[in-house]
Amino acid sequence: MLVLATFPSTHAALRAEQELTGELPVELIPVPRQIRNDCGFCLLAGPLDPLGAGRAAVILKRHGATGLWRVLELDSPTSRRKEKRYEPIP
Repeated sequence: MLVLATFPSTHAALRAEQELTGELPVELIPVPRQIRNDCGFCLLAGPLDPLGAGRAAVILKRHGATGLWRVLELDSPTSRRKEKRYEPIP
């Protein structure tokens, strides 16, 4: 399972990436088009097991995440690539 976290600013996303390196598997990526955010970057955490996703959500919120999304990878009906869908985590 992958978890995507949005932040209020680029600085906050960069700081969270630096602080979380070693604690969670994270990668700084551009915010996907399907998700609106003022900041241009977000963190992708994972792969995580389902129990680890809950722990990751708590850690990401503690480091300033303003939005959390579960990343779903689905087979595309039109191509051989996987489509990504984003489901909000409350």
